[in-house]
Amino acid sequence: MTFAEVLRDYHKLEPHTLLDSRYFIKKGVRGYPDVHPGVSLILRHADLSADTLVDATGSAGFVGLAALKKGARATVVESSRAALRCAREIFAGTDVNLIAGAPWDVPGESADLICLAPPTDKGTARVLAEFAGAHKALKPSGAALFVMHKDQGAKRYEKRAAALFGEAKLVAKEGGWRLSRAVKRSGAAEEVTEYVRPTSFDAAGLALETLPGVYAAGKLDPGTALLLETLDMSTLLAQRVLDLGCGYGLLALKASLAGASVTALDDDLLAVRSTHLNAKRYGLDVRVLHSDVDSEISGETFDAALMNPPFHVGKQVALEVPRAFLAAAHEHLRPGGELALVANKVLPYERDLERWASFETLATNKQFKVLKAVRG
Repeated sequence: MTFAEVLRDYHKLEPHTLLDSRYFIKKGVRGYPDVHPGVSLILRHADLSADTLVDATGSAGFVGLAALKKGARATVVESSRAALRCAREIFAGTDVNLIAGAPWDVPGESADLICLAPPTDKGTARVLAEFAGAHKALKPSGAALFVMHKDQGAKRYEKRAAALFGEAKLVAKEGGWRLSRAVKRSGAAEEVTEYVRPTSFDAAGLALETLPGVYAAGKLDPGTALLLETLDMSTLLAQRVLDLGCGYGLLALKASLAGASVTALDDDLLAVRSTHLNAKRYGLDVRVLHSDVDSEISGETFDAALMNPPFHVGKQVALEVPRAFLAAAHEHLRPGGELALVANKVLPYERDLERWASFETLATNKQFKVLKAVRG
């Protein structure tokens, strides 16, 4: 496929049928190409009867769709731009409320039932923040349903949920997935503030902050460290630079401090918020967009692109996402524009770069490689 075809294929919303209703899913959404297995457990075994339900499972609104069919007033909250794009198609023409954000962005005491599938791959801080946000969102005596896998700390997290809510009871388990239910008790408002506070840390000579669950939160990712060691950022002076998958914004900040005009993109809204916080700290005019790969920069071109492409969606390796990153870089660079990326050594990105005008390996270590490619 051409690079343009790779992007069209990535961005395609794929229609399926669920609960006798049409829904959409796409590459980059948790669980793709199927409904997330934890969400399937909720749909099969949970009682979703409620006047007001919040779907905070991060799976494009499948639980919200089931609640809508039961007559509930549903809210769907998503931090992923890819999942939001699907949800907007699923709920077009309905009164379902779509929120771009995290569970703690749901108005306080607004829900009778909230459903979570906490992204355990994003760390303990993110899971606890979702629990606290769910508690805040619930009305008095409202209930939370949450599903996690036993190999990803489900039993440990169930104990933490019980400490917050007062009690957590197992509803069902299947294939390693555990579905539990907890009922709200009073007194956790201050805990919400504590759990969702940004983490402060130093990386590559900068004082930074990051919200719970953002990639490499609280540390310098070793791949990004190698990329920074390898690149001469001074060559980006007065260049239009695209940071694809910006995370908490380190590459974008370094390029901006070197005098570049930077556009930073990420699918995760919490990453976008973190990059905003860090750019503001240093007084940098970095343009940060909540974008499903290049969905928000149609027709724009750049002189250079930087990336540390994500190759997991949840715990699964998903190379269609980084390949969309590479295609987007090619399509949005001017002729002669340069891409610099870092990747795990075992990932076969060279096959994608062979169709560029040229590419070379700039640096390697035991785990990572830094590649440079030039657009023809």
